[in-house]
Amino acid sequence: MKKLLTIAGIILVSISQSFAQCNSNYYRFEEGAEFEMTSYNDKDKEQGKSVGKITNITENGSAYHAMVNAQIYDKKDKLVHEGEYEVICEDNKIRVNMERFVPSEMLEAYQDMEVEFEGDYLEMPSSLSVGETLPDGSMSMKVKMGGADMNLSDIKINVINRKVEGKETITTPAGTFDCYKITYDTESQMKVMGMGKTRLFKNEEWLAEGVGVVKTSSYDDKGKLQHYSLLTAYK
Repeated sequence: MKKLLTIAGIILVSISQSFAQCNSNYYRFEEGAEFEMTSYNDKDKEQGKSVGKITNITENGSAYHAMVNAQIYDKKDKLVHEGEYEVICEDNKIRVNMERFVPSEMLEAYQDMEVEFEGDYLEMPSSLSVGETLPDGSMSMKVKMGGADMNLSDIKINVINRKVEGKETITTPAGTFDCYKITYDTESQMKVMGMGKTRLFKNEEWLAEGVGVVKTSSYDDKGKLQHYSLLTAYK
């Protein structure tokens, strides 16, 4: 009996350590955790906010799957989009569903339409080092008028050239955080009624261990700031 209890204890410790590794990553991996990001334009005017909450976490083999309820609000605090995306913790890595990288302005523009998502999970290792290159990711969106079979527009978003640029201390309304700064490019390819258009944005993202993203900024291909967001609340 004592031997069986010892084995059970080892298993429980192993599971506990495995799950603890999820929370030591650059994402808040805890059921009930909430986080609010407020977005601003290039003139520091508030444009809206996104609110995420981890509603449940399930275990599947060696992986933990978290479902995140995401709500997007406009600058008048009106809910314009609500959906879910998945975050997976496995092998000391966090993988985030690419839906999280869809700009809130885009979701707001399509709030009265049917939107289908398909794509990769963007990977984030449990430890970061300056100069490190991170994996790319891509996803697609199909936008339809309600009930129609024909696509109004097809959008592909590629997140490329991800690199850990350095370490910085960032202060937001939610507090002061020691962060790694990550830069990447977002390539948006859109087809509307057969006509194609490609846009490229330069992005910066600051992540704090055990918290996740605390600041983002986005620039056009000429280096002009388009918008940025700050972590304004979390628990």
